[in-house]
Amino acid sequence: MVKQVWWKLIIILKTLGLHLGLGFMLNKLMPNERYRVLISTCTNYTESLAFTYKAYLNGSPSLFYGVLIPYEELSTALAVVRRLVLNMHVNDELLIDMHYYIWHNDVEVLSSRRLRKYLRVVNAEDTAGKVIIAYPYSVRGADKERNEDSVGVISIKHCGEEATLLHVFAIADGVSSLHGGDYASSFSVRSFISGALSLMGSAITNLGESLRELLMRIHAELQEYAKRGNVSMGTTFTGGVIVQRRDAATATIVHVGDSRAYKIVGNTVSRLTTDHSLGDHVITQALGYVIRNIDTYETMIGRNTYLVLTTDGVTDTVTDDTIGRIVHEYKYPRHISWALVNAAGKLGSRDDATALTIWRT
Repeated sequence: MVKQVWWKLIIILKTLGLHLGLGFMLNKLMPNERYRVLISTCTNYTESLAFTYKAYLNGSPSLFYGVLIPYEELSTALAVVRRLVLNMHVNDELLIDMHYYIWHNDVEVLSSRRLRKYLRVVNAEDTAGKVIIAYPYSVRGADKERNEDSVGVISIKHCGEEATLLHVFAIADGVSSLHGGDYASSFSVRSFISGALSLMGSAITNLGESLRELLMRIHAELQEYAKRGNVSMGTTFTGGVIVQRRDAATATIVHVGDSRAYKIVGNTVSRLTTDHSLGDHVITQALGYVIRNIDTYETMIGRNTYLVLTTDGVTDTVTDDTIGRIVHEYKYPRHISWALVNAAGKLGSRDDATALTIWRT
């Protein structure tokens, strides 16, 4: 009798895990997703900055978060975060002007005060409509010597006169037929996130135009780098900024190439971007190679709304309808991104596969 029960349980689990993998299905069965929120409540100081950064740069994962409390101007705290994103050394001259706590890949790397108390681990179910959770994931394609995809997202909570949440995200797919696609993708993701953070606190009348100008600067820097090395390089790029104040959240997205952005609300899957492609992986423009136009999109992010960004290693095999079903079934960004990449491999993708899921709870 016991043996029959075990066999029935195994059959049920195998049936559940057929299309996307048993391991991912078991992850999905977790009741909620615990995550380290930016700052649940602002600190006792007049101004502070909290951040969470997640990235896969050419397949290498990176995660850091922290709290920065400048003695004077916010620009000092932003300079520290930008240097972290760019993988640059943080000068003591910057740190001397603030209290700080920074954690990176399981290691507390900087701490002048015990500010960890302001970083709370909470459940997504307890924060309906209040926060935005994001999770990237990337794997190297079976036919690839190295992963030429990159993806990253940083979420910042600025506590000043009014609490503001800012989320900067980007995904890029280096062009394999050109040299240095891996460098082009990782450089564009890091530079876009860092550059968008520099806009924080500035008087911006047209965010879309400011992000277009930022991409053109990155394009020029990639071309200059390629010229010095006497090589050609390029990368697709889709990225943007979500500004969240009180109950309103708006996403501004810029796009070049055939990586994609989707907006999913309930059972409705809307593709926000248009591929710059002739099909069969032949793209008509790429950062660092040739730019004809940069598409710009703006959309409201309401409660229980998802943004899903993917490279063509996912969308070559996973249809829009399947993306919608995976989002509906898995619900939490970590599980969705894993499931999308896993589904692409099971459906025959041999390319690098990368996904970023952003969810307003």
